[in-house]
Amino acid sequence: MKMDNYSVFFPGYSAGEDAYKEITSVCSPYGNKAVVISDEISINATKKYLDEAIAGTDFSIEYILFPGEAAFEYAEELQQTDAVKNADMIFCLGGGKAIDTGKLVAHNLKKPYFTFPTIASTCACNSALGIYYYPNHVFRTFFRVDRPPVHIFISTKVIAEAPASFLWAGIGDGMSKEIEVKFSARGKEDELTLSEQAGVALSGCCTEPLLKYGVQAMEDCRNNRASKAIEMVALDIFINTGMVSNMVDSHKYNTNLAHALFNSMTILPQVEERHRHGEVVSYGTLVLLTMDKQYDKLDRFFDFYKEMKLPTKLADIEVSVDELGPVLDEAVKKYDLDYSPYKITQDMIKAAILELEEYNKKKEA
Repeated sequence: MKMDNYSVFFPGYSAGEDAYKEITSVCSPYGNKAVVISDEISINATKKYLDEAIAGTDFSIEYILFPGEAAFEYAEELQQTDAVKNADMIFCLGGGKAIDTGKLVAHNLKKPYFTFPTIASTCACNSALGIYYYPNHVFRTFFRVDRPPVHIFISTKVIAEAPASFLWAGIGDGMSKEIEVKFSARGKEDELTLSEQAGVALSGCCTEPLLKYGVQAMEDCRNNRASKAIEMVALDIFINTGMVSNMVDSHKYNTNLAHALFNSMTILPQVEERHRHGEVVSYGTLVLLTMDKQYDKLDRFFDFYKEMKLPTKLADIEVSVDELGPVLDEAVKKYDLDYSPYKITQDMIKAAILELEEYNKKKEA
């Protein structure tokens, strides 16, 4: 039988306090006109460093604001601007939503793109996968562009100067990677490509750096201090977890119950308005560990969460048991659960949530 062809792409990266100084050497082969797609806060936080990096060269950067949501409609609007049309490359700068918007614009226009994460909240800067919403901020779909960025510029100085709450949420999101990937791939070993096998194995490297450096990284970020802990946590979030996302089939092995719960909980206004993606995903990871009876990991994660002040129960994300009905209705419809070692039902999820509530009471007694 003839084997299908497939391609796997990996980005390069530069990391350190002065990572932006590598811009011209890395990007010049693709042209000398870049357009930054970002939000005003991220631009204000980084423009001086970007301008310093290209000073005295023929490289130019134009800045354009994205509308604030990673929506297909907004990407289409940006594609019509002269700044984007005339650019040789797209610089996706900011957090997950700005970066996902930029990568979609680059994909649609077939332009190379480079990412500049300003907060360590997700692996969006590394992954070809994007999370997209409707303009009213309700989750819409996942979409994978043709390839990940050409290169990632990780300034630990910029990450350390950002609000610590973003790093906190990124650590929470990162705690889901190994758990969801290994759970989704369980029993599917014969179906995995070599790249996917490597991705599953790499997911096992995503948890320990967060457990080891997470608390110190938070302390350093609160003091705006670039440090080894900041670098280790940022690289784990951006590179380790991002490479896993690039190496496994995102619709099969890169997600499961933790993300299904987040995506369904966006229908609750208090979650959408007041709680971060990684924060809610971290809670969902505890639900998955409880449902799957991985109690040793649950104990370890729970203790770390308490030290980090990550959510461990419904009240921490302002959700009541009475609100779970429509959330669970949506959760079991999400493709996140399509690849699981066993069928996951609403009753199973609710039972795990209630068991976790009781677990909290025992730990707090």
